[in-house]
Amino acid sequence: MPRQSTHQHGIPCPECTFVIPTTMPMLLSGEPIVCPMCGLALHVDAEKSADSLKLVNQLHEATQKVEQTRRQFR
Repeated sequence: MPRQSTHQHGIPCPECTFVIPTTMPMLLSGEPIVCPMCGLALHVDAEKSADSLKLVNQLHEATQKVEQTRRQFR
C-alpha cells in the first residue's frame, strides 16, 4: 500500500509564515491565493511567471493523465 505524504504542500505566507495550502489549479486560476491565517492575498503575476506557469500547467496535465491511467487499472 502506498504511503501517504505528511508533507504540507503550499506557500509560506510572507506575513505570518503559515503554510498556505496550495494546489496546481489554484496557481493556474489567476485568482488571488489567500492566507487562511492572516488574510493576506497573494497574486501571481502571470506575465512575470509565464515560464513557471507553463511548467506547472504541463505538470498538472501529466498528473491528471497518470491518475486517469491509474484508475483504469484498478
